[in-house]
Amino acid sequence: FHKDAIDLTLAESALLAGVPSAPTDYHPRLNCAKEPDGVTCTVDTEGRTIVVGAAKARQEDVLDLMVTHQRATREQADAAKAEALTVYASSNPTKASAFIDNHVAPRLVRMCLAGWLKQLPGTADCEASVHSAGYKVTTTLDWAETDVAQRMLYGSIADGLSKGCECHNAAIVTIEPTSGQVIIYAPNRDPSFVADRRVAGHIDQLMEINQPGSAFKPAVYLNWFDTLGKSPMNTFWDTSPLTIEGTSITNPRNDGKTGEGLITARAALGGSQNVGAFRAAQEGGVDNVIAMAKKLGITTLDQRFDPTFRAHSDVTYGASIATGGANVRAFDMAYMNSVIANMGVMVGVESLAKTVPLKDLKSTAIDTGTDYDLAVSQKFQFSRGNIRIPGTRELDPIVVLQVRDVDGNIIWTQPDPIRKQVVDAGSVWLLHSIMSECTARFVIWGCGGSNNDNALDFFLDGTKIPGGVKTGTQQGPKSAVDTLATWMNGYSRYAATSVWVGNADKSLVRDGPSANYAAANTTIHLFKNWMGEYHAYLQRRQVLSTLEGFASLRPRNVAQREFDSPTTERGAIGGCDQKVTAWVRTDVKYDSECEEKEVDSRNGFLASDQTPAQFKVMKKFVKLPGFKADIAIELAKERNIPIAPTE
Repeated sequence: FHKDAIDLTLAESALLAGVPSAPTDYHPRLNCAKEPDGVTCTVDTEGRTIVVGAAKARQEDVLDLMVTHQRATREQADAAKAEALTVYASSNPTKASAFIDNHVAPRLVRMCLAGWLKQLPGTADCEASVHSAGYKVTTTLDWAETDVAQRMLYGSIADGLSKGCECHNAAIVTIEPTSGQVIIYAPNRDPSFVADRRVAGHIDQLMEINQPGSAFKPAVYLNWFDTLGKSPMNTFWDTSPLTIEGTSITNPRNDGKTGEGLITARAALGGSQNVGAFRAAQEGGVDNVIAMAKKLGITTLDQRFDPTFRAHSDVTYGASIATGGANVRAFDMAYMNSVIANMGVMVGVESLAKTVPLKDLKSTAIDTGTDYDLAVSQKFQFSRGNIRIPGTRELDPIVVLQVRDVDGNIIWTQPDPIRKQVVDAGSVWLLHSIMSECTARFVIWGCGGSNNDNALDFFLDGTKIPGGVKTGTQQGPKSAVDTLATWMNGYSRYAATSVWVGNADKSLVRDGPSANYAAANTTIHLFKNWMGEYHAYLQRRQVLSTLEGFASLRPRNVAQREFDSPTTERGAIGGCDQKVTAWVRTDVKYDSECEEKEVDSRNGFLASDQTPAQFKVMKKFVKLPGFKADIAIELAKERNIPIAPTE
């Protein structure tokens, strides 16, 4: 009942009193009201199921006996019989079992294999040694605050369900950027609740393979800045809809427009516009995007690699990776955000994982015999972080701080973390300047004022916490308007957090305008309120007194300068002589987005040998994109964007 015995009602007490005479027959959870499938317990939004059958009949017998023995009146007994009798569908789990099973235990095994911990004499291998050693392990997890996060998950999902989100599950992970330590790990709305497949409390949602939607876009834009030498005020041809192989890529907007004409990277990322993101991935190169994601900490991405080990040959990525087609874990997304918070510095500990070439990986849906067995083993080892694909991170977040042997002797202590610059700090600053600035989100959200509004800023006691954010929506498999899950990721100087909201059985949640964005708003409110709570907790612990921003992390190779940008967003006139203020890298020479052509001033055509010299003039024109230039030409006509004549 999730309550103390003193608080039990007469109906609840009578139910328990009847159990001992036949514990299996009268087990409350085995006598639950069933779904139409006849197997699954029907549960309410609180995770409770109604007791029926033999257990309910036995409870009524107990109540009648209490009347017979004058322990209750007939009126009391009848009232207790009429009371709705519900129990929670599962019991309380071992604290942090998913964190221990999926992170701490595998880490200890790898430490043993590396010789950091001695294998015990007489044990078959390091796995057996670790599990029989009787170690007392101090981890990084703050259980008390994780419990707060767990309760917030529960409450947020209950609130979301009341508003029609049909989202029954959620997960939160928070990593401390400066130390690389995993502080908060809440992998499921209710790890004890397994009766409802949508919750499936035994599944660690932070390590499940999901698609983060637009939450992956920071990796795409960072690659665009870093690989191509672009700035936030460089532009994309915002040709929405953009049809690729029969799929229409459109911009999410709430103003009735399709796009901004020439949209800056700042507005495209800030407003989560899909066409700009697709063009950033296409221009920057999909394989380069994957390489950037790996640098940032994503371990599950590569061409011809299926992180579920079902069929590696089925997995290929195109530019649609920018709009949510990436296979990732929420845990890795939090680590990625810690790298962004550190201006490209990854902080952690040597992973100790073994790198396996892609060609040596097997598939459970394709391979047979011993190769199938190997695929099953590889899937398990990959899920535990023991094997990695080439090019992925060399460091892992820290989960173990100290190990004592069975006698209490300290046998290993975590040294200072390793710090590795994995991406140019200047490029990361350009990304951060967008993710952290609410005015860049003018297309959809704008600026917020509290943790209870639907804008993305997050607050501590009314003060905005300096940091960056990005939302995401995982589309359903059949239609772009269907939603499987919603995400929100972000960071401050103190916390890099990933929040996932969805259903464990991959059933759809309700989102979008027809549902008043119920799932997305549930996710936003959960993220914002969690970040507010966590920073308040740090304040209570005197870890912080005032909220530190990012000015002290500003790299030497960035500056705000006047910049040529032909953008037409927000009604700007555009043109090749338009000046804006932009963050730029001072060590990068930026190419012009315009080109000069000699034209005949009489008709605007290209000048030729027959054009009299007095009519030859040089004019500037915005360059067309290399991809889908034909629809850019149509957009140029619509928006009066100057492009060079072809005749």
